[in-house]
Amino acid sequence: ITLDKKSSWHFTPSVRYNRSTITGYSNNTRFDNVIDKFSWISPRDEQTDSKATWQLALKKKFDDNFTMRMTGGTYYRLLNMYEIAGDGAAIVPPPSNSTNGAIFPTPEEGKQFDVSALWHGNTLGAYNQTSLTYFWRDSKNMLQLQRYGESYWCYMNDNDAKSHGIELQSSFNWNKFDLDIQATYTKTNSKKRNSTPTGAVDYVDAWATYQPEWEGNLRLTYKAHDTLEMFTEAHYTDSYFTYFSKGEGEASGRPVDDSLVFNTGVKYKPVKNLEL
Repeated sequence: ITLDKKSSWHFTPSVRYNRSTITGYSNNTRFDNVIDKFSWISPRDEQTDSKATWQLALKKKFDDNFTMRMTGGTYYRLLNMYEIAGDGAAIVPPPSNSTNGAIFPTPEEGKQFDVSALWHGNTLGAYNQTSLTYFWRDSKNMLQLQRYGESYWCYMNDNDAKSHGIELQSSFNWNKFDLDIQATYTKTNSKKRNSTPTGAVDYVDAWATYQPEWEGNLRLTYKAHDTLEMFTEAHYTDSYFTYFSKGEGEASGRPVDDSLVFNTGVKYKPVKNLEL
């Protein structure tokens, strides 16, 4: 919806309906040697999930170089194949509470918001495109892979989390050189469902697993010829946790140290429609 005569304001409302039916078939004779541990695996399990979501988007074009936009609403992320089926060995669907069959995880859902500033034009003698985005998300039923028994793992909807952060993307294009910059800061406060023997459900603080606070990439490309490019880049990943429990402090989360990785490569086009 255009809000003014100059077409500088645009408003976009949207509604989406999501629905998926998962049907799982399994020949559980492959678990003969451990059948007591996988007694809930049945020849056929089916699960249907659905939900409607909405989103509002607003964009303002200030001039030919500068634009701002923001979006907000709800989301519903359907499961991918790996979250549904696991790996066919150590990752399996979890048992239902009735032990009458398996259940699949449910889709993640929640609320989200972001606001971005976008600029393009000449900077430092180069054509530059830059975007700076603030994002916020409140997630329910977050999926997390965790050990369920002695010898197998399951995807469980045991986490809720609030996260926010800033993302920067910028590219500079000169005649012979390109410079690409990407950086993301993400702060997540995660809580894990804690079911007590009495049946009550509580939430305890947990580490957000495999989620570094800082991550960035810097790439410099030299365009030697129309058919030949050489590049080098540095990629930084901040430390992160691989285990959710905060029971014994940071050590219990088994943090992975931060890392800086350097890459270099060549792109070559021997013919018009082929790049190596």
